[in-house]
Amino acid sequence: MNNENTNLDGNIEVSESVIITFVEKVVSEIKGISISKKKKSIKVTTVEGGKKIDCFLEVNYGVIIPEVVKTLQSEAKKTIKLMTGVIITEFNVVIDSLNIDTLLEK
Repeated sequence: MNNENTNLDGNIEVSESVIITFVEKVVSEIKGISISKKKKSIKVTTVEGGKKIDCFLEVNYGVIIPEVVKTLQSEAKKTIKLMTGVIITEFNVVIDSLNIDTLLEK
């Protein structure tokens, strides 16, 4: 199981909720995106070689989606690997809503 690390003292297991918390933290640090308001907006699945993440986001109008998604994927994978040792093999992003509040204010 790749969510476990072994050291001389025994195994270390990282729960899916910890991984979700790291993804939420990284999303909060990127301007123009937020976690979708859906019930299960971040899903973590165990796959061969590590974990797969499916993340549903809301983006603000005017955000260049490919750029912010690439940043999110890169930063989240790096942070999770560094802080937990868990390898993220796949990080899928679904943009499921667009925040147009800033457009309407103009």
